[in-house]
Amino acid sequence: MVLCTAPKRADSLAQNVYRYLRLVVNLFAFCRLRPVPIPEYPSLTSKDVTVVIPSLDGDGPELWDTVVSILGTEPCEIILVTIDANLHRAQMMVKTMCTLKIRVLSVPHPNKRFQMVRAIPDIHTDITVFADDDVTWPRTLLPWMLAPLEDERYGGVGTNQRLRRSEAPTLRQRVWDFLGALYLERRNFDCAACMYMDGGVPCLSGRTVAYRTKILRDDVFLRAFRNEEWLGQYKLNCDDDNFITRWLVSHGQKIMFQYHKEAEVQTTLENNWRFLKQCLRWSRSNWRSNITSMFCEGHIW
Repeated sequence: MVLCTAPKRADSLAQNVYRYLRLVVNLFAFCRLRPVPIPEYPSLTSKDVTVVIPSLDGDGPELWDTVVSILGTEPCEIILVTIDANLHRAQMMVKTMCTLKIRVLSVPHPNKRFQMVRAIPDIHTDITVFADDDVTWPRTLLPWMLAPLEDERYGGVGTNQRLRRSEAPTLRQRVWDFLGALYLERRNFDCAACMYMDGGVPCLSGRTVAYRTKILRDDVFLRAFRNEEWLGQYKLNCDDDNFITRWLVSHGQKIMFQYHKEAEVQTTLENNWRFLKQCLRWSRSNWRSNITSMFCEGHIW
């Protein structure tokens, strides 16, 4: 029995040492990361930004709050891209907002990548920000996102995220909200630590992310983005943020994760059992992207 249990104890000890050593190293890196500061005289301002919001419904209170918060940052323009069936609803919502800063476009069928691509030819600013239709921006967001892009070597900038909790939640919703908040906090921690150690992140999250427009307009990029396949036969609709992150890395563009309170985006997650389905979708997405990065493209090596 002693001969059998000794190797198991050694393996267990090695695993624990690795786990806590990794935690200590990540804690050190997390605490050391500093965001790129806003320059005293920036060459990029909010007027150099177009915000693209892909949305399925094209209307609703969450989308309304998202658009209002983004308008508060004073971008040059917002392009809302929905599907043809909900185009009228989106147009009516924008009409009630009484602003000339929002344009509404549509695609025939639900497909986030195609919705993003639909907006790109209509963007006339140097910087494009993609945002989900359930986020809330602080008014201070854009200057912090633009700060790294003052350096031409940077092609993309991500933000840290917090959960916007349910209003008057039930006990069950509180539990799901807690799990969602933990997920986002862990992601912030991992991204900040990785950014300090090697200048990379697992992914620039598509909830809110900024890119140089010239990168998105490239014909080679657009063709690859629209037609990405998994295992050579499954055309991907999701994983748009993973694809663009890998594209930046493979084409020599630096990326930045701006971890700062004034660059903090609030978002919603499912507060019921469907949160598990979200986690499953994120897990599949991460596996696909990681395998592609390590064994198909290989640029990370």
